[in-house]
Parts: sequence; C-alpha cells; structure tokens
Amino acid sequence: MTRALEQREKRARIKALLESKGLDALILKKGANVAWIIGGRAHIPTTLELACLDVIVYKDRIVVVTNKIEAPRLEAEELSGDEELIVINWFEGRDQQLPSGEKIGIDGPDNNRINLSAEVEELRRSLNSFEVDRLRKIGSDAAKSLGESMLKISPKMSEVAAAGVIAENLWAHNLEPVVLLVAGSERIESFRHPLPTTSLIGSLFMGVICARRKGLIASVTRILSFNSLSKEIEQRYQGLLNVEAAFFSGTKVGATYGQAFKSGEVEYLKQGFARDEWSKHHQGGPTGYLPRDFPAHEKSSQVIGVNNAIAWNPSAAGIKVEDTLITTPTGFEIITSDPSWPSVEIAGRERPDIACP
Repeated sequence: MTRALEQREKRARIKALLESKGLDALILKKGANVAWIIGGRAHIPTTLELACLDVIVYKDRIVVVTNKIEAPRLEAEELSGDEELIVINWFEGRDQQLPSGEKIGIDGPDNNRINLSAEVEELRRSLNSFEVDRLRKIGSDAAKSLGESMLKISPKMSEVAAAGVIAENLWAHNLEPVVLLVAGSERIESFRHPLPTTSLIGSLFMGVICARRKGLIASVTRILSFNSLSKEIEQRYQGLLNVEAAFFSGTKVGATYGQAFKSGEVEYLKQGFARDEWSKHHQGGPTGYLPRDFPAHEKSSQVIGVNNAIAWNPSAAGIKVEDTLITTPTGFEIITSDPSWPSVEIAGRERPDIACP
C-alpha cells in the first residue's frame, strides 16, 4: 500500500504538469524516471539508459508496457498494483503501443511527442515523504556497509579483491553497487575515478560507492590509512573538509546549484589549494535516481528545493570527501553518517576522518 501511495502522489504532480501544458499523457522511458514513478527496479542490464518497461501516465490512470519476459516479475515485485499492463512478445517493439502526437509528452527528444525531460527531472528531484524515508535507510545502510568492508581489507590485498569485499557487503545489505571505485596507495594520487585494478592496496586506500535500492541511490567515500598520516595529508584533508563545509553553507533552499557550487569553488583557494584544483574533478550535485542528475557548476541555474538529494564530492590529489544529504526547509540532513567511523568536527558538524585502524 505504501508504494501505491508514493506513486499516487507523483501521479498527482504529473497530472498538474499535463494540465499546465495542455497535454493528455506523459510517457516515461528512461530508467531513472521509470524507477521514480514505480518506486522500484526498472533495469535488467545496468548499462542501458532505457528501462525494461515504458510507463504512460494519463490524468486518471497509469499504464505499463512491457514484454512477456518481464511482466510476471514486475507485477509480483516492482509495481504498485495501480498499473494497467500491456504485455507484448519479446520480439515486438513497445513503441507501437504508446500514444503519440502533439498532446503527448515524453521524457526525451522525440519527433512525434513533446519533450518534457527538464520538467520530469525537476519533478523527480523533489522527493516525497515516502522517498525521503527510503533514502534515509539506504544512506545509513550504504555508509555502514562501506565502513564495515574497508575495515576487513588488508594492505596486501589487490584493489579488485577489495572491491569484491565491498560489493559482497553491499549486496548483503540489499544494495546494488552502481559505482564502485577503489584506489590503493600506488594510484590514489593519480586518478580521480580509480576503477579497481590488480595493484595492491598498500598503506593508504580510498573506497567510493554509489549504492542503489529500488531506484534510489546514496553516494559515500571513505579513506583508510594503515600507517600514521603525514602532516601533509592531514593538512590537505582538513582543508578539503573546510571546502566541503563551504559547499554545505551554500546549500540552501531557494539558492541555485550554481550559487552553492560557487561557495565551494572559492574556498579551495582560501584553503591553499591551487586555483584550478576544483576543475580537476566535478564537485557533485543533485542525486536521487542517478549517481548525479548533473554535475553542478557556477552556471547551473536549477533551484535547490525542499527534499532534494545532493551529494557534494570535493577532491584533491589523493583525497576526497563525499556524503549524501537531503535538503529541508531550514537546512539539510546528512543521511550517510556512520557513528562507528572515526570523525572530526568541522563547522559544528561531525565529518568522516581518515581512519587509522
């Protein structure tokens, strides 16, 4: 029943969008948008942008188009029960089952329908109360899972073996690792997106995850050192936490993502980093049903709303800090905190430290 209520709230917002545009229906095809409307899994391969089902949202009903392979599982495990199903053969195309014309919206470019991709993304970014509750649990489980895994990893393990430990623990918590990065001491200062290799973990390593459950994603980064930290790394990490604090200070409902980005960008220089440090990796942005809806930059005009999920991820050579938050009318709530992970207080908040077990 909860899934049906979650979906009905979203359908009410889509109905308002359709009425404002003078349209009869909206077609959702992209995986993130379909996962959003059904509140469930919309993929088979994780590499495809399009879902394994199409959803047509009318003002008074919702219709799912899929094939005979997917229909029984979707109906039993992913759908709310409110949907009408159109089931086709696996060798038939779904598009002929979809309405078209100037009265039909769709979540992407289309010659025969009205592109509402920006409007749909804005609706998706505004989480409802059901999604906020789900994402809080996902965030907590993701942070604890990553922390537990990293404490099981030894310096003589390879990065791919470490990734296996992290992935196994994520799956044990019913979390899909849609992004999984590991960098040992040999590579940690060289690459900002370190896909794991056979290189050894060594004395210092970083684990990065984007973990998904029923469509919603939480992002977390943690760093662990097997040796005492050098003063240089300690100071660099402290400076980066202060950069993150500046991103946090700029994260206000009603501000643009560009304004929030600018708050963090200027802090890099104040903390002694190179003027172009921020340009060596994106700094994060809105999340929810994608690892990032888009990487925020100083010209991002989208407005931060209530119940937006955001993950900032400032970085410098060999270090990065990343957690997921949800905005509130008066600020925000960090949902990927792990009380068992070492922390340090920055600007009145407990932030993850580099662990030294």
